Amino acid sequence: MVNYVVDGLLEQYGSRNPFELCDFLDIKIFVHPLGKRINGFYQRTEDGIEVIHINSSIDDSKKKYICAHELGHALLHTDLNIHFLLEHTLAVKNKYELAADKFAALLLIHDDLLKQYPEYYNLEQVAASESLPLELLKLKFEI
Repeated sequence: MVNYVVDGLLEQYGSRNPFELCDFLDIKIFVHPLGKRINGFYQRTEDGIEVIHINSSIDDSKKKYICAHELGHALLHTDLNIHFLLEHTLAVKNKYELAADKFAALLLIHDDLLKQYPEYYNLEQVAASESLPLELLKLKFEI
């Protein structure tokens, strides 16, 4: 299911940028202080307005990941409001968090990413070079 949703977005909008996709889908993004424990969360108001909140204190590459993760919630778990907590980031997660991470991995990472690096590069080096969490690479390539 997650693959189908990501493939549909790529086909329809031609973008892997979660911020652009939110704009296309009329999902509002607010970047503001959320404290030390919350990186972001998705919210759907009673009148159907969809909002992704992203913590302003995190770096830009992580904001992109958080936006992609929360967009996953918006598209896969429309009726849930899920806080993406710092201490649970990419740890043991429930099925909703895992699906949102899989969505982010499929959206943000091109299929041929590993081919762009020499064979002697390990996943940690690729993750660092791409400013991506290692766990996303593992999810994408099912390692």
